[in-house]
Amino acid sequence: MTSAKLVAVWVLGALFLLGGMWIMNNLEQTLGVSEFSYMFAILIALVAFLLTGLCWISVAAAHH
Repeated sequence: MTSAKLVAVWVLGALFLLGGMWIMNNLEQTLGVSEFSYMFAILIALVAFLLTGLCWISVAAAHH
């Protein structure tokens, strides 16, 4: 991989992390939020965190 692609994947991982943290930080189970919606938001945040790890591990493996 070229250096620009590695940086792009690294930044993409940071954006996934930002999105996952933003979802988890703003998540509240209040009046009007169904159990399904709450769990689905947690699932989306978890997938974002997993994609962050995938991106960063890919960059580390490709760099060495």
